[in-house]
Amino acid sequence: MKIVSVCENRSFLRAYKKGKKFAGKYIVVYALRTGPEDPCRLGLTVTKKRGGAVVRSRVRRILRAAWREALGSKSAVPGFDVIIVARDSAVTAKSTDISPELSKALSYLGVTF
Repeated sequence: MKIVSVCENRSFLRAYKKGKKFAGKYIVVYALRTGPEDPCRLGLTVTKKRGGAVVRSRVRRILRAAWREALGSKSAVPGFDVIIVARDSAVTAKSTDISPELSKALSYLGVTF
């Protein structure tokens, strides 16, 4: 499954401002409904507070793996921008720790069915 990314800063800002939010131990998830014909897009935010470039890249890889695990056999509803923001505890976590929290967040926000 190809992951479609959110690349524009204005899309991130719009999701932070107008989207629904779910906060957990490892991540904070924002979901914003876009047009129904648009694909479900994923945006990742890992700030410099979390560590150097190697650490941030590792956290992004873990978040992408958790996204794939959380969706599993389910499919994401088209027309959502999902932004995942890593917390401090995500630096030492594994994708198997994050994926249950992410799947709970996605069902709460209405992104999966």
